[in-house]
Amino acid sequence: MQFLPCFLCGGKLEKRMTKNDKPYFVCDPCGVQLFVRGKQGIERLDKLFRGIEKAKITFQQHAHNLYEIQATLMEIEGVKAEIEKSSGFFGSLLMSDEQFRARELLKTRLETLFQKLEELAKIRS
Repeated sequence: MQFLPCFLCGGKLEKRMTKNDKPYFVCDPCGVQLFVRGKQGIERLDKLFRGIEKAKITFQQHAHNLYEIQATLMEIEGVKAEIEKSSGFFGSLLMSDEQFRARELLKTRLETLFQKLEELAKIRS
C-alpha cells in the first residue's frame, strides 16, 4: 500500500484506484480526496513513488550503519568499564597472572574496537 502525507491533518492519504484504473488518494480522518487524472500526472506520481522506494532503501542502509556504530561505541564503553574495574587501587601490583592477562586482553579488545570504529567511519564518509 502506498501513502502520501495529508496536507490538512498530516495523516496518511491512502492510494486507491478508480474503476478506470486511475490513482486517487483519501484521508479518512479529515475527508480529503485527491484525484490524479492526467497521463503526465500519473507518470509523475509513479516516478515519485519509485523515488520514495529508493530513498527508503538508502535510509534503511543508513539506519543499519548508525546502529552498527552505536553498538560499537556501547561495547567500547563496556570494555573500558571492565578495564577500570580490573585496575583497582594499586593497579597491576596486586594482580594475579590471570587478572593481568585478562586486563591485557581487554586492552587488545578495546584497540580492536577502535580500529573497527575507524573502518566504519571511513566506509560511511
